[in-house]
Amino acid sequence: MEREVSKVGKYFGIFIALSLAANTYVYAETFLDQVVVTPLKKPTRILNVFNNVQIITSKEIKLQGYESINEILSKSSSISIGSNGGYGQTKSIFLRGTESNHTKVLINGVDLNPGTLGVPSIQHISVDMIQRIEISKGSMSALYGKDTIGGVINIITKKNIGNKISISTGTHNTKNIVYSGGLNYMNHKFSTNINRLESDSFKAKVTSTEKHAYDTTNLDFNYVINIGQSEVSANYYKSTGNTEYDSFGSNLNQNHRDNHFKFNVNYMFADSYLDLFYVKKTNEINQAALSATDYTHTKINSFGFEYTIVGNESNHTLIGMDYNDEAMYELSYGTSFKHTNKIKQAYISSTHKISEKLQTNFGIRSQNHTTYDNFISGNVGINYYLNQSFVISSSLAKSFRAPDATDLFGYGGNSKLNPEESRASEISMRYKVSDNESFASTLFHNKITNLIESDGTKMQNINKAKIYGIDISYEKYVNNKKLDIQYTYQEPKDQTNNVILSRRPRSRLIGNMTFFLKDAQSVGITTMYESRRDNSIYDANQLGSYVLVDANYTRDIQGYEVGFKINNLLDKSYRLAHNYNTDGRSFNLTIKSDF
Repeated sequence: MEREVSKVGKYFGIFIALSLAANTYVYAETFLDQVVVTPLKKPTRILNVFNNVQIITSKEIKLQGYESINEILSKSSSISIGSNGGYGQTKSIFLRGTESNHTKVLINGVDLNPGTLGVPSIQHISVDMIQRIEISKGSMSALYGKDTIGGVINIITKKNIGNKISISTGTHNTKNIVYSGGLNYMNHKFSTNINRLESDSFKAKVTSTEKHAYDTTNLDFNYVINIGQSEVSANYYKSTGNTEYDSFGSNLNQNHRDNHFKFNVNYMFADSYLDLFYVKKTNEINQAALSATDYTHTKINSFGFEYTIVGNESNHTLIGMDYNDEAMYELSYGTSFKHTNKIKQAYISSTHKISEKLQTNFGIRSQNHTTYDNFISGNVGINYYLNQSFVISSSLAKSFRAPDATDLFGYGGNSKLNPEESRASEISMRYKVSDNESFASTLFHNKITNLIESDGTKMQNINKAKIYGIDISYEKYVNNKKLDIQYTYQEPKDQTNNVILSRRPRSRLIGNMTFFLKDAQSVGITTMYESRRDNSIYDANQLGSYVLVDANYTRDIQGYEVGFKINNLLDKSYRLAHNYNTDGRSFNLTIKSDF
C-alpha cells in the first residue's frame, strides 16, 4: 500500500512541478467557469452546482485525440473502465467504485442502458459526433430516477451548421470516416452526424487464435423549428454494426443495434416553460452465426412533461411526471423470457437562495414500478459561499436500482430479487483561485445494500458495500500551456466478503499537459496511473498497476485540421480484465476539412 501511495505522490509531483515552471499568465476559462446542464437540468456554472461535475468538450477531444468513449471516460480519475478486448468489445464503467450498471448513460438526454443486461453499450458511440460529455458524479435519482447510484453521464451530439468531413486511419487497419453538417432555413434548423468505423482490431483474449474485427455505423439527426414562443424539436439516433468475439475458444460474432427517437414541444411563458416529450428506443444484440439463436432486446416507449419555473441560477423549480412502458425479450443459454414493466414517476427539484452566502437544493421522486411497487428517492444539497469564488457544498441522496430482467428471469436468474438501495453523502470544496486557476475536492461516502451477485448457481441479494474516498481536480493555465490534474483515492469495500470490490482500484491519477504553439499547433501529453485491483471474488487473479503515456499533435493547415495520436507511447503491457488483451503502442492519423 505504501508503495502505491509513493507512486501516486511521484507522478503528482511531476505535474505540479510542470505547473510551477513558469509564472506569466494568460486568461482562459477554467473548469469552474464552465456551464453544465445535467445536474439541475438547467444551465449552471460548475462553481454553483451541488455535486462534483466534469465536462469534456469537442475541443478537448480534438486536442487529446481521443478515439473512443471508453478512452475519454478513462481519463476521468473517478472512472475505471473494464474491457473485454479491443474495438466493439464489452466495456464496463465503474464510477466512484460503484457497479457497472449503477451509472446511467444518456445520449441527448435519452437513456442508453438496456432493461435486460443493464450495462450501456458505450463502445459503439462515435467520438466524432460528440459536442460535449457531462459527467455528474454521485447519486442523481431525484431528476434521473433508477440506475443512478454512481451518477449520470450525458453525451450531447454536435449540431453544426455548414459541412465538415473527417477521415482517419490507424493501427490494426482501422478506418473511420465522419460527416457532420447542417443548415438554417428561415425558422428551421437541421443537423446531421454520420460515422462509419471499421477495424481488424486485435485478439480479444490472451488465448484467442485470431483477431476480432469490428464495424459500426452511427447516424444522428436533429431538427428544430421555432413557432412563436414555442420550439418543436426531434432527435433520431442509431448505431448498428457487428463485433467478432471469443466465446470459450470459439470465434463468434454478433450484431448490435441501439436507436432512439425523441420528440419535444417546448412552450415558453413569461417566467416559466413547459416541456412535453415522447421517446421511443430500442437496444438489441443478436448472435450472427448461422446456427446461433440467442438474442437480448429492450423496447421502451416513454412520455411525460417537465414544467420549470425559471427564476435565475440561484432560484428555480422543476416539476415533472412521466410514464414508461418497458418490454424486454431474451434467449440465452437455452433460457428465454418476455417481461414488461409499467413505470409511473413524479418528481420535483427546487433550488433556492436563502441568503447571500447560503443556497439549497431539494429533490424527491416517487416511482410506481409494476414489479417493485412504490419507491421514494431524492436528494438534499447545500452551498455555502465564503465568497464569490469559494464554495463549500454538502449533499445527501437516496437511490435504487431495480434488478434488470436478465437478473430476474435470464440464465441463473432469480425472480425474488430485491432492488439494490444506496444512501450517499458528499462534501465538496470548489475554489476559483484566479481567472487562470481552479481547484476542487470532494469527500464521498456511499453505502449500498442488497447488492446483486451470483452465488455460483443463481443471482442473489448477498452483498453489501461501503465506498468512501476523495476526488481532487486542479487546473491551471501557464503561458501557452494548460495543466490539468485529477486524482481519486477510494476504498470500495465488499463488506459481505471483506474484500475490495472487483476491478476497482484504490488510486487513479490523471495528468494532462497541453502546449499551444504557433501557427495553430498544439501538443498534448497525458499520463494515467491506476493501482492494482482484484479481477473477481470468484478467482485469485489480480490486475496489476500500470502507467500509460499518450501523446497527440494537432495543426490547422490551410483549412485542414490534422491530428496525429500515439497511444501507450511506452508500449506498456496491462490488463483491464483477466485474460483479455489491451492494445500496445498504436497510432492514428486524422484529417478534417470544411466544405
